[in-house]
Amino acid sequence: MLLGAGALAGSAAVGLATAGAAHADGPPTAWPTRGLGPRDAGTVDAAQFLPVAQMKAWHEQLDSMGMRATGAPVHERYVDQLVSRLKQVGVKHVHTEPVPLDRWSATHWSLEVTGPSGAGPIGTASYIPYSGGTPPGGVEGPLAIVPAGQMPAPGSLAGKVALLRVPVTSTPHSTMESIAYGTYDPQHLIDPAGQYSRPWTGITGLISLLDALPASGAVGAVAVIDLPAAGAHGSYYPYDGVIRTTPGVFVDGPTGRHLEGLATSNVSVRLTLDSATERMVSRNVVGVIEGRSPQTVILNSHTDGPNAVEDNGPNTIVAMCQYLTRLPKASLPRTLVVSLTTGHFYGGIGQKTFAAEHRDSTLRQAVCGVTLEHLGALEWDSQPDGTMALTGRHELGVMFVPENRALVDASLAAIRRAGAGPALVLRPYVPAPGSPNGFGWPGEGTQLWTDGHLPTVNYITGPTYLLNWGIPTTNKCDFVRMRRQAVSFTQMALDLSRVPSQSLATLDLPGL
Repeated sequence: MLLGAGALAGSAAVGLATAGAAHADGPPTAWPTRGLGPRDAGTVDAAQFLPVAQMKAWHEQLDSMGMRATGAPVHERYVDQLVSRLKQVGVKHVHTEPVPLDRWSATHWSLEVTGPSGAGPIGTASYIPYSGGTPPGGVEGPLAIVPAGQMPAPGSLAGKVALLRVPVTSTPHSTMESIAYGTYDPQHLIDPAGQYSRPWTGITGLISLLDALPASGAVGAVAVIDLPAAGAHGSYYPYDGVIRTTPGVFVDGPTGRHLEGLATSNVSVRLTLDSATERMVSRNVVGVIEGRSPQTVILNSHTDGPNAVEDNGPNTIVAMCQYLTRLPKASLPRTLVVSLTTGHFYGGIGQKTFAAEHRDSTLRQAVCGVTLEHLGALEWDSQPDGTMALTGRHELGVMFVPENRALVDASLAAIRRAGAGPALVLRPYVPAPGSPNGFGWPGEGTQLWTDGHLPTVNYITGPTYLLNWGIPTTNKCDFVRMRRQAVSFTQMALDLSRVPSQSLATLDLPGL
């Protein structure tokens, strides 16, 4: 388990607005609408935020959409919805900006044993995204195990279907704490001797395996995710947008063990993956809340994702804007720019496009960015009886922050104010030679830092179900906590608007 024993953090919301009938689109009468004054810009009035019921209603609607693959029709409809919501809450100059891409999509996939014994269908957890496709009749070949920890040699799998395990990568909590500026864990839920382990942490290793398959001669791939069926279902990674040539599917842990037994008997399988690639244009969403200064603070999240926790950041930012737009312009020291990007599940293409196209405009005026992802997430994990269940704990939260004292102080204050423990404020650790300090991090905000050279803080959680479609997440989200986080991050954005720009631009803390 990720965390030690402990109960959920207290869920009483400070100044919680009375929740009337919440609506997914039009504003209910319960929305606070009074004009706010300079005092409300100094200290955020939590009672003036959207009620918990509204945030839950938006999340439920997002859950009902299912998989929002980058550029898919359902994703583009959600983009339109966010444009409408931002305008509705008073954000100005709301518009979309094009992001061209080659959209890959899967329509049908299957796996079956064809002989010499035990013929029949095999249940799959999902397809491997961007893994090309098969001819209409599929591909067939002997099932061949790729030993764990090994790369298939060139020619070693000629004509075969590779059976491989998604690498499991665990990070000791002690290692995470060694790169932390600070920790907020008032209930002592982080087990110092524990390991942080999630199926998606093996993405880098999985990419290496998939990239080695063409030279090996494999005609297909079956990747085993070592989780119960409910935990493996709908897995969607890697999502780097690289369209590969070896088609593949995922299976859960029990199915993988069954297939490994069959593979020792020289069993053949047929794998089918019907897919299509089309050139299309997705869209970033940009809007402005004008302040006294043309200098800006960017509020950012991404709009595509497999479920509603991935990502409920945009709706949280809409809720923040409903407060911020009611403040007098004169009480906002800096302008706020809303940037909701596409293409997180296409190698971050939307954020990269925003950074490239706004380098000499928006980013030149920006002093920092605040990226929010996966708020209110609850821990859901495998159990000894082979099921998946909520553990009664919140997911570990992380804020990635460059080595800047003002941003670190603001980040620690934000998670404490929200009561959003357990949480760590971490240094960037993913090598990124183009970034100002040589490192980035695994979150949507990383390209604002690495490509845009903008000092950026990125709040993120990484639950087991983060990259899964078809899994309901309304029961896996604490909306009272999510609302507290929205209030706290609004205070953070306002506080950062008052920090001198030179104090935000300096790397004045020790790096890795």
